[in-house]
Amino acid sequence: MALTWGNIKQWSPATLDTAETTLREARRSMLDLADELETMGLPKQWHGDASQASRTRLTNVTQDLKDLVAEVSAAYTAVCDAADGVRGVEQAVDAAQEFATLHQLSISADGTVSDMGPDIDTGNDHDNQVALDERQGWVTECVDRIEQALRKATDVDTDLGDVLEKIELNRIHVGAGGLATASKLGEVEGDLTLLKPPEGATPSDSAAWWATMSPDERKEIIANHPGWIGNRDGVDATSRDLANRNILSSRRDHVNTRISEIEKGFYLADGSFDPVYYGAHIDEYNELREEKGAIGTLDGILAKPGQHQLLGLDFSTPRTQAIIANGNVDTADHVAVFTPGLTSTVEGIDGYNSNMAELRTRSEEELFRNGDNGTVATVTWLDYQAPQWGTTFAGDSVALSGSAEDGGEDLADYFRGINASRLNDPDLTSLAHSYGSTTAGYGLQHEGTGVDRAVFFGSPGLGTSDLNDLQIPEGSAYYAEAKWDGVGDLARFGSDPTGLDGMQHLQTGEATSADGRSWEGVSGHSSYLQDGSTSQYSMAQIVGGNPQGAIEGQNVGWFTDPIKSQPWIPGWLK
Repeated sequence: MALTWGNIKQWSPATLDTAETTLREARRSMLDLADELETMGLPKQWHGDASQASRTRLTNVTQDLKDLVAEVSAAYTAVCDAADGVRGVEQAVDAAQEFATLHQLSISADGTVSDMGPDIDTGNDHDNQVALDERQGWVTECVDRIEQALRKATDVDTDLGDVLEKIELNRIHVGAGGLATASKLGEVEGDLTLLKPPEGATPSDSAAWWATMSPDERKEIIANHPGWIGNRDGVDATSRDLANRNILSSRRDHVNTRISEIEKGFYLADGSFDPVYYGAHIDEYNELREEKGAIGTLDGILAKPGQHQLLGLDFSTPRTQAIIANGNVDTADHVAVFTPGLTSTVEGIDGYNSNMAELRTRSEEELFRNGDNGTVATVTWLDYQAPQWGTTFAGDSVALSGSAEDGGEDLADYFRGINASRLNDPDLTSLAHSYGSTTAGYGLQHEGTGVDRAVFFGSPGLGTSDLNDLQIPEGSAYYAEAKWDGVGDLARFGSDPTGLDGMQHLQTGEATSADGRSWEGVSGHSSYLQDGSTSQYSMAQIVGGNPQGAIEGQNVGWFTDPIKSQPWIPGWLK
């Protein structure tokens, strides 16, 4: 009979813990007989039928005892694993019920989820739909939590039943060796499998699956199966960081070893160059050198003072992809995710990471000035194939939207995963520059990202000419464009963001904040994140949930942007 939500709500590991203690003591008592069994024997001078019968009997008793030890050991191991699995189920049930309470949902006895929240009326249709999508996302996440708890419970129940059936049917047999060997064989036979992540999982599915893993199961996955969670949106940042550091270590060893092997192969035994070997291995060699550079950069970032989290790492793509955070994404009150653009690589990500570290510091300082002790985490998200100058005529060309659309879909999942990995959603801001703003623009056209505000700067277009296509609250999109930034005038992927109705504009020139402090202006395409700049100050205010503190304005003039400087020119021409 299939397990139900009502069944697993009653589950507790207490009975299994008691059985575990009993089986452990029984196994120990039997293993204590090992010395006696080894010294047991028959008189050497005893011959005849009775002697042979006694020898046969002793052999059978010994074999039966070894089989019994193996069976008890299998039962003990299975019960230990099952108790741990039940703890995971119990943990998942509690988390699902807490999630439902926090989000005004109700879970019936049969596991049906109902939305008990008030009617939505924000005052405009766009925000009503965004809020409705958010609430539907909560319902879906709660359903996923219930489904994964039942999946885990079924897995534990089935695995334990299989082991007990093998014991009952005497299918565990021991060959040569003593009682200790029999005990170890029993441990192998009784070992329950870890429940793998669901196939084709959404971030919500993955969060729900991870919630069913007990602390010991999580440690085992991080140590022995880090690839299961390193890039899995929906898993908490702390666990992803630990898993990815393990992956980074293994990959570092592989890359260094393989580079050394290939370099040796470039030359024959007599020291002469081998062009055939070179031709067959140069592409692999160049890819490994790229990986080595990326690994070196990440090693350097992770060794810096302060808290860093390696939240994504992918060596399977043409260019290495990674996600790196300053602060703790699991606990921060405010999380900002920055998507860089053209020519961005993991090997060169350190500059952006430093920008994000400075922005985090600035954001927390501004929060403190406002009497708020809130915490901030900033993330550099380079988990897509950002175009390079060398790929201008390839599929991931900067002139095409393919990389941005694909990256945007993954970015949307990353946003969803941050929220799904936490019972309480953080205040979430998207920051995006250049082609990265196009990627973020496509990403924010997906439903249910949970993004509260978005800041775009130096953008060639957001993948749309209608700001209402972005699934974020009305009035929460901000744009900064510095003088002499020609990329901001390209309008390659939808209309120029400057002319989009509803866009809030941020000053990039020299300015003074409301409290009298002066901030530096920036120019060109690449200085928006400069520490102490007007644009950085405004981003810090927005990231900290205080957008009204940002400095509004457009830094345009006759000589820097003659079209945009004229108020009488229609927005669609700008």
